[in-house]
Amino acid sequence: MNAKWLNGAVAGVVVGLALLIATGALRAQGTSARSSCCVASIDVVKVFNEFQRQKDLQEDLRQTQQALQAENDARRQRIDSLQATLAALDPTDPTAKGRWGELLRMQIDYKNWADFSQAEVEREVGVWTARMYQEILAATQEVAEAQALQIVVYRDEFEPVANVQQVREQIRARRVVYASPTTDLTQTVLDRLNSAYRGQPRTRMLGTTLQNPAGAAGNPPAGGGRNP
Repeated sequence: MNAKWLNGAVAGVVVGLALLIATGALRAQGTSARSSCCVASIDVVKVFNEFQRQKDLQEDLRQTQQALQAENDARRQRIDSLQATLAALDPTDPTAKGRWGELLRMQIDYKNWADFSQAEVEREVGVWTARMYQEILAATQEVAEAQALQIVVYRDEFEPVANVQQVREQIRARRVVYASPTTDLTQTVLDRLNSAYRGQPRTRMLGTTLQNPAGAAGNPPAGGGRNP
């Protein structure tokens, strides 16, 4: 007897038995088990984009960048004004050396402020983004446990593009080829997140350490909610 054929036949029997056992187990669990599924999916990107905390974070970021731009313009104006004054100053003026030193200190202070401000905004946005993802994970777990789900997978939409390399990268990155709409937890998780968030007082998430550089290493406040 052909050994390859025999191995294939044995594998087929094993798979067949496994399917029979699984089918019998589902039937034994009754109607409630048949009407639910142990695996569901969630569109994490959609949850992020429509989570009210994320929208408030974007508004905080816009306001923070606006304030930083105003401060940047004011600092640059002072530096440019002093630079123009010194350019017209008589080199023999006894105050020239001290005023050039003042300009140098202003330029160094400006650079340090600009570097710190940019790094701090990026850090704060990163901290709050990580916190939002943790909130999404917690809400997903609560929904999954309430529906007796064992696994929730990340679902994303395939977006064809002209670049062949990008298409291949998308194909390699995707792990869920198909998920039934009936197993989609996206809206349920999103509603839970927004309901909890909107029940909190609205507090700023960004800019607190920029106003007080001494607290730059601190953690964000425990709130960060908003009024309903």
